[in-house]
Amino acid sequence: MIFAVETDLIRIQGGARRRVRTGSGPLADSRSQGTAVMLSSLPKNPRQLVDAGVSAERLMAFSEQRVALAANSGSAREAQIASRLLDDVGLYRRWEQFHGQLMHGVADARRPSAKVVELRRAAFSTLHRKAPFEYLRERHVTGGARQRLMEALFGVHDYAHCLVREHQAYLSCSASLMCADSLCGEMLGDAPFSAALAHYHSAYSEYFRAYGDSLLAERMSEEVPVKSLLPYLRYQLKTIREHMLSGAPRNSDFTALQALYEATGETQRLRALRHRP
Repeated sequence: MIFAVETDLIRIQGGARRRVRTGSGPLADSRSQGTAVMLSSLPKNPRQLVDAGVSAERLMAFSEQRVALAANSGSAREAQIASRLLDDVGLYRRWEQFHGQLMHGVADARRPSAKVVELRRAAFSTLHRKAPFEYLRERHVTGGARQRLMEALFGVHDYAHCLVREHQAYLSCSASLMCADSLCGEMLGDAPFSAALAHYHSAYSEYFRAYGDSLLAERMSEEVPVKSLLPYLRYQLKTIREHMLSGAPRNSDFTALQALYEATGETQRLRALRHRP
């Protein structure tokens, strides 16, 4: 299913996305690789990250295979994200460049613990970066409301360019988050972090939904009760990130964060926005 906001993007860009042949060549070959093959060439703990000399190239190879695998055997959303990348040469190359910079940051860190932290930071940064477009899609923000939100978030005047940019960022960051999470959970065997990351993803999505609603309400001279709670939500999320980055995800108090939402009755019950043309 192509959402309305993505249909608009196809129109803005002047037609359907370009497709590339994936029936043969390295991309098609990589799709046939399983998780076991991906993991066999990479170390299994932080110390081996240094001892085995893990490079950005090896991390990229794992990531590229992870994307290719997701296109065929991932969840429905993972498959859609991966297929969008694999079906567009330009978009895939931009993702390679973006993700390569993240993996260089991991590989360039000297200490094993620093490499782990950099990988976790990559997961958080991509999760945060994809939030704006994810909000548009999940809240079905269209028309004038969508343009007002783009202006509130980015202060831009070239709305069409901004929308295309955010869509590309959403696809690239979604793929990179998928890869970073897989590297943490499968390569490092850091199941507690991956489990906590799933909870954090849900909590951050709730936060950004409240934040986006408050921005739109201000633009339409309306009020949203959760606005006064946003600073506390940001602080709680920051505390949770610090725990997770330090390797203590079990200290992340998602229960307390959930209580902050429930205190205003906002969780899962945020009102439908009255989008004005």
